[in-house]
Order: sequence, then structure tokens, then C-alpha cells
Amino acid sequence: MIHGMGEQRPMDTIKAFVKAVWETEEVITANKLPHPTQVWSKPDVRTGSLELRRITTRESIASASFPRGVRTDFYELYWADLTAGSTWDQFTGWVRGLLLRPLSRVPPDVRLAWVVLWIAALAVVALAVLAAVPADSWRKIHADWLAEWHWLLAFVAAAFGAWLHKIATATFGRVVRYTKADPSNIAARQAVRERGLKLLSALHEGTHYKRIIIVSHSLGTMLAHDLLSYFWAQREAPRRIAETSPEFDALCELERAAAAVDRPNPTAAVLDEYYAAQRRLRVALAARPAPPAQNPQTSSDPRWLITDFVTLGSPLAHAEFLIAASAEDLAQRKFERELPESPPLREDLDPNVFRLAQATGKLPVGPDFKTSKLISFPPPSAPHVWELHHAAPFAVVRWINVYDTASLVFRGDIIGGPLANAFGPAIIDIDLKSLRGQSRSFTHTKYWELDGEPIHIDVLRTAVNLLDRPGRINRSGSQP
Repeated sequence: MIHGMGEQRPMDTIKAFVKAVWETEEVITANKLPHPTQVWSKPDVRTGSLELRRITTRESIASASFPRGVRTDFYELYWADLTAGSTWDQFTGWVRGLLLRPLSRVPPDVRLAWVVLWIAALAVVALAVLAAVPADSWRKIHADWLAEWHWLLAFVAAAFGAWLHKIATATFGRVVRYTKADPSNIAARQAVRERGLKLLSALHEGTHYKRIIIVSHSLGTMLAHDLLSYFWAQREAPRRIAETSPEFDALCELERAAAAVDRPNPTAAVLDEYYAAQRRLRVALAARPAPPAQNPQTSSDPRWLITDFVTLGSPLAHAEFLIAASAEDLAQRKFERELPESPPLREDLDPNVFRLAQATGKLPVGPDFKTSKLISFPPPSAPHVWELHHAAPFAVVRWINVYDTASLVFRGDIIGGPLANAFGPAIIDIDLKSLRGQSRSFTHTKYWELDGEPIHIDVLRTAVNLLDRPGRINRSGSQP
């Protein structure tokens, strides 16, 4: 679990999350054991901090993937301590970058929030100006009441400024520290990513785990997307598949399914075929033998264990506004394989690669290299081997995005939104509003909150899918 922005204390997020997906779940915990929903909080060196602990469960009920049930360990990637210390100048500079852009470059779904931000900024400026006007000037224009209460305006301006400074730098300052690649932020960004990559590497070591699920919230979804991208790119061994191996048939199936999705308005049936191919390939990669215990280097580990990526209230929905200069800039970053999408970008083939693909008799290529695209390529140093390119983690990782459409900024979740249009049609977008109507409150921090509206908890449990049940997850949040 990767938390979002704010002043979270270690373990607060993960404990609330475990309560929602395990301790109050009456179906998968019906294991006929004493205290079936019990969990244990244990020290674990993988967390990288003595402030963090691993939460582990009892066995679940049986499933097709786990005939004897499965125990789940929950970890929190805590990173708030690494992004503290943003200055007021850094924050105001970031806000200026959001405000001082043409309206045409503000996506329609955040224009109301953009206008509200402008109104708030103008109100702060107006309050400061009014407080700076001398009392005698108010008397000259016969505004004696403002002259008498001039000190109150100054007090309100100072108090509001101090409050805004504290809230902005402590909370939104973390957004600045992570999303903006200024020289003063580089060290913090590096430290956060190194901590995340170290945890993912530690979880891959040995044979203790068979499957890893990444769940992220808010700003944590942007961090998680980066970590998944970097971790996949670093691990060449899992991305390489020999033509003579059983995994090659699964790769060819995925290539065919991705080609079908890479067309205008892919149908639900076409997407289902892609999800099935995704699952088949990732199961094959996870089943590879682990490296020997005496040489447990992750760089040579051929396995890939991350199966699902769940985003909750993700600001990636506004990527063209927050991390790119425009929609065109965002599209260019994806084309350059800087930002992975689902399904992965299919690359044009040169004549030599086309001939090698055609020679396999299995990879789906067209009549010539100009009409053929693939997600994989043959590395020059390895004959009869195909390698998924460095921006293709979603060839094997299913991406589920949960959001709550907002109304009037403060009803629902203005921060989150659908991702399929921005990051690929294979993303499963689930809108909570479509399931239970428009929320009457701000819901950005309520995706795992236990309250009188359990629909979002049902959606969360289905998305996390602890038992690894096969099959499609509908946009309605159910799994047939």
C-alpha cells in the first residue's frame, strides 16, 4: 500500500486498509479457524524502517489459484518523511505554474477547480492589499468602519497567511517535492524512489511470495506508476522469453490480443481476451524457478511477481495538467516510452526484426514491416529470444482504477478520475458515482473508510482480489 500526500503517521494508512479488505471481510475469511479475521503485526526488515511493521493474516478460504487458501502479508511504503521541507517559494511557484496557463490548456474536468483556485488566490491578494491600506485612507473615503477595524483585517491576513503556509507546505508541498523536477527536489525524489524499489526488490527475493499487488492512493499513484515503470525496466531477465520456452506461446497470444485492442473503440470481448492473455503470461513468468539461494541476485531472477496495480483517487487523471505541459506533451511522453500505458505501446518494426518475427511462425505480423507492430523485440546478443520493451509492465500487470466523479468540486473526488483515455483502454475504470449516485461529501480520503455506504468497500475488495480469482472485473465493480 502506497499512501498519498499529507501528514500520515507510519502504519495509520495500512491498518485502516487491512481492516477494510480483511478484518471485516466475511467471505474470504470464512476459514473455520479460531478468530478467522485475526492479523499479526510483525517486525520485518523488508520495510526498511523500524517505524513500520508487516501485517500478516490467517489462511483464507480456498480458491482456484490457492487450493489450500493463502495467507497475505501487507506492507506500507511510507515516504512522507522523505518529502518534508518544501519552502513557500517552491509551493507558490508550483501554483503559479498551474494558474498561469491559457484556459484552453486546462482540461474540462478540472476547469471549475482551476477557477476556484484563481478565486482563492485573488481573495488572498485582496485581503493582503486591504490590510496594507492605512487607516487614514479609509477615513478619506468615508469608510470609517474599515478604519476602526483595520487592525482586524491585518490580523486576519496574518493568521490566514500563517495557516495557509503551514497547510500548503506540509500537505501540497509533498506534491511539489515529488512531481516537480527542480534541482532542489531531485534528492527527495531520488530517495523516495530508491526506498520503493528497495522494497519491491526485497519482496521478490526468495520463494516466500507468489504474488504481489500494488495498491496506491492519491499522489501515491503517481509514485507507484513510476516505481512500476523503473522496476520493470531494471529487471531484464523476466522480460526475456526464448522462442523454445512455454512462455513464448503466451507472449504470442498477448501480442495478438494487444493488436486487437490497438484499434478504435475495442469491444468488451476484445478486452477480455487481452486480460486473459495478460494473466496467462504473468502466471508463466511467476512460475519460473527462483535463482539459487547462494546467488539470490534480483538482476538474474527470471520471475515477475507483480500481478495487479490498483489506483484510488489518482491525479494521473489530470496528467496533462499536473505532469505535462499539454495533451500533446503527454502523448509524446507515452510515445517515447517515458510513461507506460495499458496495453503497452506497440512499436514499428524494422525489416530485420520483421523477418525474425515472421520466421517464428507465431508472432502476429502483417504482410510487410511497414504494417507490423510488436511489444517485444529480439535483443542482438541473444538469438531466438524476444524481450518485452522497457515500458511494457502492463503486458503482465492488470491496472484497475477506482474514482468518484465530482460535482461542484467538493462533492465526490475532484482529484481522481478515469484513466483509460489518458493511459490506455485496457485500464479498468470503476466510477463509484455510477454505482451509488453522487456523493454529498468530499470522498478523496474515503476509499477504504468503513461507513454506512459499503459499495466502495465491495469495489475495493474486488479490485484487490486477494484470492486471485480469474475472470473479468466489470466497470460496475463486480466480478462475474
